[in-house]
Amino acid sequence: MIQKFRSAVLAVSTLLSTVLTADAQDNVFRPATHWVCVNQTGYNTGAPKRFTVPTALQGSIDFYITSAGDNKPLYKGKTRRGTGDFTGFRPADPQVSYVVHVKGGHLPEGVSYPFRIAPFLIEKEGLAPSVWFMSDCRSVTGVHHSAYGGCPWRDGTYYSYEVPSMIWMYLSNPAAYNAMPATISYDSLKTMVMAPDFRLVPGLLDSTALRSTRKYFTEVDKPFRNDIPDVLMNVHWGIGYYLVNPETQDPSGDSLPRQLHPQTLAQFAFFLYAYPYIDKWFSRKFYQQALQFTRDHWSKAGLQDLQREVGTSKGRHAPGFSVLPNLLMYEVGRREGWPDTAAYLEAARRQVVWMTDSLDMEDPLMTKGQRMSEHMLMSGLAVYLLRYQDQAPAGLQQKIAQWAAVMVRRSDNAWDFRKYGDKDTSWTVPVYNEVGNVAGFPASALLAAAVVKDAARKQRLEQIAYAHFDNLCGRNPLNVHAAHHPEKGFRGITKGYPKGYFDDVTARLELCRGSLSCLPGSEMYPFNPLGKDRHLEGWIAHNTAWNMSLAVLSWYDNRPVSFTRTSDGLQVLWQAPVSGTLPLTVYVNGERKGEILLKENNAVFKGVVKTTPSSLLLDRGKVAIKTGDRISVAYGDGFLEKKIILTY
Repeated sequence: MIQKFRSAVLAVSTLLSTVLTADAQDNVFRPATHWVCVNQTGYNTGAPKRFTVPTALQGSIDFYITSAGDNKPLYKGKTRRGTGDFTGFRPADPQVSYVVHVKGGHLPEGVSYPFRIAPFLIEKEGLAPSVWFMSDCRSVTGVHHSAYGGCPWRDGTYYSYEVPSMIWMYLSNPAAYNAMPATISYDSLKTMVMAPDFRLVPGLLDSTALRSTRKYFTEVDKPFRNDIPDVLMNVHWGIGYYLVNPETQDPSGDSLPRQLHPQTLAQFAFFLYAYPYIDKWFSRKFYQQALQFTRDHWSKAGLQDLQREVGTSKGRHAPGFSVLPNLLMYEVGRREGWPDTAAYLEAARRQVVWMTDSLDMEDPLMTKGQRMSEHMLMSGLAVYLLRYQDQAPAGLQQKIAQWAAVMVRRSDNAWDFRKYGDKDTSWTVPVYNEVGNVAGFPASALLAAAVVKDAARKQRLEQIAYAHFDNLCGRNPLNVHAAHHPEKGFRGITKGYPKGYFDDVTARLELCRGSLSCLPGSEMYPFNPLGKDRHLEGWIAHNTAWNMSLAVLSWYDNRPVSFTRTSDGLQVLWQAPVSGTLPLTVYVNGERKGEILLKENNAVFKGVVKTTPSSLLLDRGKVAIKTGDRISVAYGDGFLEKKIILTY
């Protein structure tokens, strides 16, 4: 069976490679068989599952699914204008690999690359490589002792969103990140960089990097405990580095000089907000140092001013980038008892009012044109509406609905791919490699899906969100995963992006696990695999956009199923992208009282909060309750917490 499977994969891979090479001479692509483009990583069991047959963009042909290496059909269907849907196929075994066969039309039968189907597979498969990349790409202390650009991460800049994306990741799914092996040794890294013979490999704008790294290890408190999750060790690294080296300059031709950029400072808001949820790893002194720095510079940096600039497709100045940071600072201020706390909420409100009044969602520059930074727009708008609905500016709900309508319209194609504009030639962001835009779009689509009122539009937003995860992992006109080196961090990938950037140049991302490299541009859509490649180099900002989508998907898939009173106590059913056991926080009348652990059973977590007539029996002991008390259980932290309530 294994040999048959390997032979089938090799045959498909060789065939596609031969076709591309043989026909490149006259620049006309003539496929020998049908192409079947799938998500090579695989599909979530309960989510939309779609694929594209770009060799059958008109009409309908038959498809069927088999286990890899077998010919027995397990599921059958028909494509429609190049798209196949097997959402109804929900196999039980998460370890089996499957392939899609298509037959009909004017070409011989085609077979897809293999893929798996499992509960929350996208989140779980993305968990390790996304964190590994952030560790490997650290300046000075990562897998290459360089600091191209002089920021905490190689080739980073003020808008590359590293710390915020990792706070999103952790708050959305803390149990998953806590369960990961802690692999970064602060003490070992300190010994390495403090050694007199340590040498930095020189790069652009890195003159302060080694000095700043050594100050990080000597002037800010180290993390508590050796078990700090890698994702939070990276948060400590980012905040600590910026505390000693806050002024930077974008290495990619920016007109702005070296300075403390507002988007750099905005990253601090995410750490400050998250501190109560991660304080067992971070000292109070470190928190206070970050807090004082942020307070001293927030207004000076212009973060409470109205931000009217809309940047180019480079992604530097995405509209709305200041909304969520101000909302988080408002919550920090309420917690700390600042007298000027309301000013942060007012700054967010004024920015949202300006956006609802001024942004034209039909203009691609406002949305996809912000490339990998696009998620900053919808994350601000959606979180505002979800968390402060009673105070939301008039027109916010309508503005998000308008955005959603445009996205749905521009995704009406065989790839379920959100195009840059409405023209047939306007598929991707002009000129640039937009892998980060594809990687980050699910975050925006799912956040919008969480607030739109129209059920059909919500369903379609979910569908195109998953389609962009699919595109990233192979459902595209090259039939390839976005990583040029998928063997570094990604599991089960048959074919990565065939061309790569020069080795040992710029940020050396070819050395990083989990690095995303490139995806097809407009030159290859709707189906021209011989089209010109876009820029082949990965970028930290592309991966942080992927971080955002993984975080939002974890939040979206974190779902309380039921909370009911039984003879045994209070029974809880829950679904979440977690393995093994799920810790739930227990509240009584809004006050945190303890925790319970649920055990996994066939992708559903089940457990009972034990009770007596007048108390709950929790990990911390008995908690008194009475008739009419509101008892709730929750998973996730902060603004990404999901909760279900029962009246006792």
